[in-house]
Amino acid sequence: MMAISVKNLKKYYGRSRGVDDATFDVAPGEIMGFIGPNGAGKTTVIRVLAGLLNKTAGTAEVLGLSPGHEANRHVGYMPGEMSFYGELTVRDQLLYLARVRGVPEENVERLARRLDLDLKRRVRDLSTGNRKKIGIVVALMHSPRVLIFDEPTSGLDPLIQKEFFDLLREEKSKGAAILLSSHVLSEVEKACDRICLIRDGRTLFTETLADLKREKYKRVFVTPGFADMNLSGLKLASKDSNQAVYHYRGDINPLLEALSYYRLADVKIEDLDLEEIFIHYYRKEEGND
Repeated sequence: MMAISVKNLKKYYGRSRGVDDATFDVAPGEIMGFIGPNGAGKTTVIRVLAGLLNKTAGTAEVLGLSPGHEANRHVGYMPGEMSFYGELTVRDQLLYLARVRGVPEENVERLARRLDLDLKRRVRDLSTGNRKKIGIVVALMHSPRVLIFDEPTSGLDPLIQKEFFDLLREEKSKGAAILLSSHVLSEVEKACDRICLIRDGRTLFTETLADLKREKYKRVFVTPGFADMNLSGLKLASKDSNQAVYHYRGDINPLLEALSYYRLADVKIEDLDLEEIFIHYYRKEEGND
């Protein structure tokens, strides 16, 4: 059984689209990177999975259960924006939540040490990064089977970011399923087993990093610039009067054959790295979806 299962999920706010057709799953012991441009629908999907929003149509399940109270006992969720009691100390805030969940105090103490979180300070006096640390402790303190993070590392210094990903890998090794939404593509590349890319409320693809690396993604520079090449897998990325730049996915031989029909001054072909591949999919170019 998949720990998280989303199929043809739709969420509308009146006539406005939140999510139009999202489909993916996350297995136990897997870290899934959930990426896409702003407004793609990532946070809406996450809030449905956390039981904070009702879906309009489709399926969203956590451990075979509909999102809500029963499922949430097994979920650690860290939203992008968090609210805490500002007058409380960090210790009082965390121990209150630990008591509600029946979590031993030593779990809180251990995580706070790992994240260099000062338990004696008042919450209202904390920086954004230290508030993020509270959110990480809250998500992890009860050793959940499913972890959902929405932009968890913004505001964290590099050492704490490393510690956070060490914690994720430890939870993964215990069998936890982890959904990680992040705009930091380099950390997604390092931490995740698979990637789900969503744009305009729709899943564009879900692939392993190994499969993405095996795909033959190229950047093609063509001089002089023209925009009328018609080849499956080829997208125009940019163009000026001197040069056109294309992104290409596929076998190199059909590309070379297509180029041979043009009178060209120069052609250069180079590999795209993974971050460039993601950005390639982020861009919405009319007529080139």
